[in-house]
Amino acid sequence: MQSSLFNTKNLVFVMVVLALAGVGFFFIWNAFHHPALEAEPQEQAEISVPVVKVESKALFREDQLPGEIEAYQDVLIYPKIPGFVEWIGVDRGSVVKKNQLMARMYAPEYLARRNEWLARISAAKATLAAEESKLGDLQAELNKRKANLLADQSTYQRVYTSSLVPGVIADNDVVQWSQSVEADRQDVNNAIQKVNAKAHEVSMRRQEVEAEEKAFDNFAVFASYLQIKAPFDGYVTDRKMHVGSFVGPDGTGAYPPVCRIAQLDLLRIVAPVPEVDTAGVVPGSQVQFTVSAFPGRKFTGTVARISNKLDKETRTMPVELNYFNPNYAILPGMFCKVYWPTHERASSLFVPISAVVSTPLDTFVCVVRNNIIDWVSVRKGQIMKDQVEVFGDIKQGDMVAKKGSEELQEQSKVRPIQEAPEKSGQPLPQS
Repeated sequence: MQSSLFNTKNLVFVMVVLALAGVGFFFIWNAFHHPALEAEPQEQAEISVPVVKVESKALFREDQLPGEIEAYQDVLIYPKIPGFVEWIGVDRGSVVKKNQLMARMYAPEYLARRNEWLARISAAKATLAAEESKLGDLQAELNKRKANLLADQSTYQRVYTSSLVPGVIADNDVVQWSQSVEADRQDVNNAIQKVNAKAHEVSMRRQEVEAEEKAFDNFAVFASYLQIKAPFDGYVTDRKMHVGSFVGPDGTGAYPPVCRIAQLDLLRIVAPVPEVDTAGVVPGSQVQFTVSAFPGRKFTGTVARISNKLDKETRTMPVELNYFNPNYAILPGMFCKVYWPTHERASSLFVPISAVVSTPLDTFVCVVRNNIIDWVSVRKGQIMKDQVEVFGDIKQGDMVAKKGSEELQEQSKVRPIQEAPEKSGQPLPQS
């Protein structure tokens, strides 16, 4: 009896298990052969996108350029003639004024040639004086001959007049006086020729003396070369020679300079302006710069010289600023950073740099119109701070995504959030 009951329970358990297995098999088979109906599409959720307005403004920015500080004038001082340094009154660090005597030289060869030339001038002058004396004697002789001629002519006239009266004067006397007058006239002519010849010789001697004196004037100029003077107001930055040193012109580079002078009260600030900014260089405009020796301070120079030629390697144009430096606060060679202003008169459109998306196929901005994303192709221009100049089918006031991305798919619906413009930082103090 109990065995029959146990078999019945086992049979029921087996049937229940089989029934459950059949139900599970049915659901599995139904899932593979009858997929569930697709869910109905739901409305896409809106994405919040920060947007900014397209601004119209004139380009103005300050590019930081590496500048070079140079003295307005910086020269090596060489003598014009060779000689020995007899005295030198300046050294490194000396402040000199224009035409101030800095060194004096001694040139033995020059002194010997000068004395020789003085002797030649003295000899020429002595010869001239002798010839002038001879000319005076010949002129006195000429005057004497002329006086004799006048006396004989007067006597001949009286004799000739008296001979017209018969028996008063013999004819032979008239002839003799006539011949005497002719002889005197010949003597006068000869004397005139001698005087003219001597006068010509005296003139030549006088020209020789003048030539010698003019030539000696060159030695006077050479004498000034023995005194080395400052060519301008400046600062002695180096000294190479001392008393007793032999110096000379820098014709072959064999002689070092006596010293070096730089003008430091006016400096040249040389800035390499990029090619894209050369059109905006205006002579007389104010440009700021800084030096590492005075952190936090800005100095102002004036555009003074434009090279009008670009360097082929760097594609930059050197532009020089003038900076007045009466206290020598800034020195040549200091590290310099020039804040070069770049500006355009005409206005153009600007967007944040992050708003422009660049891909291998296109460059675009994500314009938001009626809460819909529209990709608008643009061309980038110059950069001003955190904004970039753009050209394309956009206008002032259009809303663009502040951070453009390909993830903001075109024609997708978004919820624009406009952000307030950022404030610029405080400028550095100026000088």
